[in-house]
Amino acid sequence: MGTAPFTVRVFRFGAFAVDARTGELTNAGQRTPLRDQPLQLLLALLERPGELVTREELTKRLWPADTFVDFDRGLNKAVNHLREALSDSADHPQFIETLPRKGYRFIAPVTPDVAIEPVADAAPPARSKSRWWLAIAAILSAIAVAVAVDAGGIRRWIGGRRAPHIASLAVIPLANLSGDPEQAYFADGMTDALITDLAKIGSLRITSRTSVMRYKETKLTIKDIGRELDVDAVVEGTVTRAGSRVRITAQLIQVSTDMHLWAETYERDVSEVLELQRAVATDIARRIDAVVRPLDRPRIVQPEAYGLYLKGRYAFYQYTSQGWQRAIEHFTRAIERDPTFASAYSGLADTYVVAGAYDAIPADEALTRGKAAAAKALALDEGLAGAHYVLATAHTWYDWDWPGAEREFRRALELDPNDALGRNWHGGYLSLRRRHQEAIAEHERARDLDPRSLIVNANLARALYWARRFDEASTQARRTLELDPRFGIALFWLEGSLRHQGLLKEAVALRQQVSTPERAQIIARTFERDGFPALLRECGAAYRDSGSPVVAARCYAQSGDTGQALALLESCALRRCSSLVNTMVEPDFDVLRPEPRFQQILRKVDPDAVATER
Repeated sequence: MGTAPFTVRVFRFGAFAVDARTGELTNAGQRTPLRDQPLQLLLALLERPGELVTREELTKRLWPADTFVDFDRGLNKAVNHLREALSDSADHPQFIETLPRKGYRFIAPVTPDVAIEPVADAAPPARSKSRWWLAIAAILSAIAVAVAVDAGGIRRWIGGRRAPHIASLAVIPLANLSGDPEQAYFADGMTDALITDLAKIGSLRITSRTSVMRYKETKLTIKDIGRELDVDAVVEGTVTRAGSRVRITAQLIQVSTDMHLWAETYERDVSEVLELQRAVATDIARRIDAVVRPLDRPRIVQPEAYGLYLKGRYAFYQYTSQGWQRAIEHFTRAIERDPTFASAYSGLADTYVVAGAYDAIPADEALTRGKAAAAKALALDEGLAGAHYVLATAHTWYDWDWPGAEREFRRALELDPNDALGRNWHGGYLSLRRRHQEAIAEHERARDLDPRSLIVNANLARALYWARRFDEASTQARRTLELDPRFGIALFWLEGSLRHQGLLKEAVALRQQVSTPERAQIIARTFERDGFPALLRECGAAYRDSGSPVVAARCYAQSGDTGQALALLESCALRRCSSLVNTMVEPDFDVLRPEPRFQQILRKVDPDAVATER
């Protein structure tokens, strides 16, 4: 293909039209709802009308290379959804023809709308008008043929020059220009909202909030930030809130060239702040020629409710017990101000489930209240990915409802594939289903999205540990500890990995490192006198007395006291302790797997579980 300055704008067929820039499908001018994967499938077929598009080609287009799904089932589902939207039939197709075991072909006539950019000083002399228009007609005809061959390549030409290749993006915390330090939560909230909207509407990798917030008021250059986060471009800007008005300025900078690609200022009434956020995100995605997913128009939000919601998110991300309690208070007050505000219910659901996972709230309360809030959020807005992630996580760790968890995770990933915390939760689900390779890949994807997150990094170590890849788990746990040397979860998985590698002296040294000097001396004497099993029995007693029976059972199992370990687990099974789910994959319990009593415990969690399966 050459470098002619033209752009495919719309594909038309029958009464339908697809905007190649926004991905919107319309039928006789009326918008027809279509999910992202069926839309991508349709665009792939329209780019090559009359040609076979193989199942392998479609699979590569619809799912990234590191995605692990049932591709055949997913592709069939996307085709069925597309046919339903087009009122098409597999038996008597008007648009999409199936070639069994090969792929699909678009059989209806396709008319591409093509825009040709004017070329300066190229106006023809008056006497040559007829020949000029004949030339134009020939060009249009050639373009119409070319579109079917390389519409994707044509679309990337903007004004005669190729748009910059940007596949990954980071949003630096927007600066608060309100003149009021108390408005910091509002600027951080706008940053978070912009990240979320970009993650949902554009075909980009968006760095998560945890990793970008460390650059608040940073002195580093854009190039330095871009290199640290491994992104192609950075968005920076400001937020000003004055009375009932909100103004955002934003600019897009390419990391490799330090070039300003775009800048704009937006201003709205605070009640229209959701529309403002969406406008900024959409303009950024279009500017770098990302495939823009169509989204429903944002609702008008009650200003006080939205302010409380932002305060709730601000408190949530402090990741402390006190922060989560404040977040629950703010989200609850936001709901009282506006009972139809779906995002406030979703924030409340996030808080309950995360706080429950960190034992800041009793697990039963976290489950009950978190699920109720997520269900209410989805009743108001089914498209909230965060609420689907929460339900999926509750089904996994609390309900042990594996089909329900799979269903909710699939929907959440479809709505927002850039949610690092959600992918982190999905990785845990995959580990518990003993799909270890997929789990590790999912945790690595979460880490790529949020490279500075302690919990995301630590849970990658957990996935490697559960997969019995102990040397790699040790390495990943140590990398996590480089971010925070005293992060307890990473220390926990490091100690387990060292034990299973037979590095008992190193495991003892790690225990001493996190203990008081007096306790460190006791650990050393016990290890020298009675060996590591004695330390494990002490560990079991301590965890049992502190109310962590499953962890206590791990210690007893490894110490050789299988009777004590089984008794603790059986008691847990009667009470349906949420942490009992770990028995399915925890290496410390491998010594118990041949035991009939242990097999009975496993089947409480998963009736299909096989005790000898790792």
